[in-house]
Amino acid sequence: MQITDLSGQWEVFLDENKQDSLPEKYPDRISMPDSTSNAGLGKLNAETEYGCLTDLHKFEGFAWFRRTINITPEMAAQNLTLFLERTRKTRVYLDGKLIGDYCSLCTPHRYSLTGTAPGEHQLVVRVDNTDYPTGGGHLTSRDTQTNWNGIVGRLELQSYSARPEYIYAVPDPEKRSLHVRARIVGADCGSASLRVFDLTDDYGSANAEFSMDEPLECDIALSDNTPLWSDYDPAPLSLELTIGGERYTVTTGLRRLSGDGRTLLINGRQTFLRGKHDGLVFPQTGYMPTDVDSWLKFFGTLSEYGINHVRYHTCCPPDAAFEAADILGIFLQPELPFWGTVPDEFGVEHEFLREEGWRMLREFGHHPSFVMMSMGNELWGSKERLNELIAGYKAQFPDKLYAGGSNNFQFVPCVLEQEDFFSGVRLGKDRLIRGSYAMCDAPQGHIQTNYPNSIHNYDPLIDEAAALGGTQITDENGEIMIQYGTEMRKVKAESWDNISVHVPVISHEVGQYAIFPDFDEIAEYKGPVHHEAYAAYKKGLEEAGMLHRWRDFFHASGALAADCYRRDIETALRSSMMSGFQLLDIQDFPGQGVATVGILNANMRSKGLITPEEWRRFCAETVVLAELDGFVYSAADEIQCGLLISSTEPGFSAERILWELVVDGQAVDSGAAQIKERNGRIYRAESIAFTISCDRPVTAELHISVEGEAENSYKLYIYPDIDVKISETEIAYNEKRAAITHDIEQAKNGKALYVPLLDEQSLAGEYCTDFWCYGMFRSISESMGKPVPTGTLGLLINKKSELLRDFPCESHTTPQWYEIVKHSRCADLDGTDIEPEVWVIDNPERRKRLGLLYRRDGALCCTSRLWEIADRPEARWFALSLLEELCK
Repeated sequence: MQITDLSGQWEVFLDENKQDSLPEKYPDRISMPDSTSNAGLGKLNAETEYGCLTDLHKFEGFAWFRRTINITPEMAAQNLTLFLERTRKTRVYLDGKLIGDYCSLCTPHRYSLTGTAPGEHQLVVRVDNTDYPTGGGHLTSRDTQTNWNGIVGRLELQSYSARPEYIYAVPDPEKRSLHVRARIVGADCGSASLRVFDLTDDYGSANAEFSMDEPLECDIALSDNTPLWSDYDPAPLSLELTIGGERYTVTTGLRRLSGDGRTLLINGRQTFLRGKHDGLVFPQTGYMPTDVDSWLKFFGTLSEYGINHVRYHTCCPPDAAFEAADILGIFLQPELPFWGTVPDEFGVEHEFLREEGWRMLREFGHHPSFVMMSMGNELWGSKERLNELIAGYKAQFPDKLYAGGSNNFQFVPCVLEQEDFFSGVRLGKDRLIRGSYAMCDAPQGHIQTNYPNSIHNYDPLIDEAAALGGTQITDENGEIMIQYGTEMRKVKAESWDNISVHVPVISHEVGQYAIFPDFDEIAEYKGPVHHEAYAAYKKGLEEAGMLHRWRDFFHASGALAADCYRRDIETALRSSMMSGFQLLDIQDFPGQGVATVGILNANMRSKGLITPEEWRRFCAETVVLAELDGFVYSAADEIQCGLLISSTEPGFSAERILWELVVDGQAVDSGAAQIKERNGRIYRAESIAFTISCDRPVTAELHISVEGEAENSYKLYIYPDIDVKISETEIAYNEKRAAITHDIEQAKNGKALYVPLLDEQSLAGEYCTDFWCYGMFRSISESMGKPVPTGTLGLLINKKSELLRDFPCESHTTPQWYEIVKHSRCADLDGTDIEPEVWVIDNPERRKRLGLLYRRDGALCCTSRLWEIADRPEARWFALSLLEELCK
């Protein structure tokens, strides 16, 4: 096939009025491929977005692109196709004559120009980014890659005698064979030869016939040394098809992703999906890259953090992404660009979506990394139509695993007959399989509501026994109010909410732990989109007199969020009945209210909160885990600890888990726990027990490891027993006493502790950081008549404060603060210049000055009701530290 590259200068006319006739003038110029916004074309956007990135040259309408092309006699003598790799709705004219229209949001556009005479011709491509046949989800959303207009990727003329419209291979690793199907265009009939090879060897070949009525179809027997493809050991193969001397090559691989009950297998070996959500967010251009190097960098970064799976939320990446994932061993799950209700009878929208799914499978299905596919995000409606859709795809492309959607039917989940895996957040109202939820979707998760621990496990919630019974959750009309994107809507639902699951269970959109913004990131936005929300947050923080603390807020909230992610991920790894998770997200999400939930920013750059090596301690093929019912203990406690390993690493074996207890940099105890049983990927060792003696509060570290494989560590906060008495009126220790008062005037002499009696209008003390972003879920909760989220982001602590000299701590929230915070409310210090010793970090939208421990008008103030937790060792030492200050 001869390729004529059409990249370079094109003439442009932008028509927001969408006139249907060809323009007379094309006043602008653009270097293609590109988007009009990235090229700086069109008028400056007068609208400033605060809930997503602001597209500086936002344009919606018809963009007319024109250039002269030269058709050689050799090209004219062959079949000729115009190829546009990724665009929107298009219409093509040649010399003023309409050639045709095409609409695909996920796959290339191809136009036949066969029969065009030799010589120069005027080619016009009209791109329309309005009135899509479907909402498009993240493919066209301003919340992700923007609703760009243009043509990106390859832009070329292809001349050929015959070519494959698609090539698809169904691998069979057990039989070491490929079943190949291809539809040949440009020739009525003929024969083709096929060859499978890589850089080092040939593995098999075959010959096959084709005709206009019958596609090419054959089996290729592969040699026994043909390598298998997997996430751990990716081995992409080249499948070459030769027709009439012309060679066409696609990437394939010998692999099978399958389910055995709830267990997920790759080539018969158990695997586990350590995934992320992705919405094709690339702020430097406003659209996704289409070159392999960019995607190697993207997936390479994810691999550094132990990620082996990406779920594409209502979108599909370009061919280069699959190519890079083939090389690096990333499991990809594209999704139909739909987020809504599936009707009983398909109309224009769903017929388009059905065909879009076929296009995605035919265009990209040969890639070994394309292993899963979903019919959309959080769908409602007809289960019958979803089943039919999956059944159709599965019959032609049986090597994929299919789901009817991601988190379909929300509070009333189900597993359809045709579904190969379950992707959701709950199996019933109280059967929660992730750690955090929005207030409007309460009950909330164990990371948000439980005392910090490392024993929570989803197995009892997934197990068959948990599916008995159920809860009626619909109203008298059989409807339920749900969150839908950034809004709410009523949908029809089943009456009962409990299900049994016999397919692999993947936890959907795990995490969403909010972090205070990094304002240094503003300078990174030098392209077509700007982060006006960050600029507004920064200005607002300056007006509130707290701008000097933003870096502290960022680092403290980030440390808490990273710990929340860790505990969420470790819970999934401990759960033998789970087959994976999909984080939302390791990367910031710049839309839907601006969700700074990533340890990487939206540009995939590290925020410096946690290193890849630290992250991989709890997110990797092999992770060693400790089971502790808490992290805060008395020195008199015997601490019971379970030890286990989660491993899907090929050839992994272990006989023991090594452990060491370190206090003040010195090892005080150690041992080796023998592995006693295995359940799939879970290796369980003997439990251990230990005590930590001390005469002052210490932070101990439990180091655990598997020789040469993995290591992990857990901080334990240990407090000696002391007889500190705490009542609502007094703190007392030995001869020292200080009053607790609810009248600040009585505390201004510095001898009493002021604990304000804050009413229900004040903000409750929350240990966990906010979910997603405050602005979006506040408005959703208000619309649904449900409690509004507290919206705080943890603590910022002056760890060197004299007030805390008997209560050693970090500058961010750690488990020793859990009870203190949960038994407090936030003091609103707006209008003052008070710098609390312990800040409660507010979200950047509301940005209130909040305190838990501070001085005001000479009074020492603490908002924690310590008398309610007087039996807790950390509360007694915290109270002692305050008492020492009051008695100076």
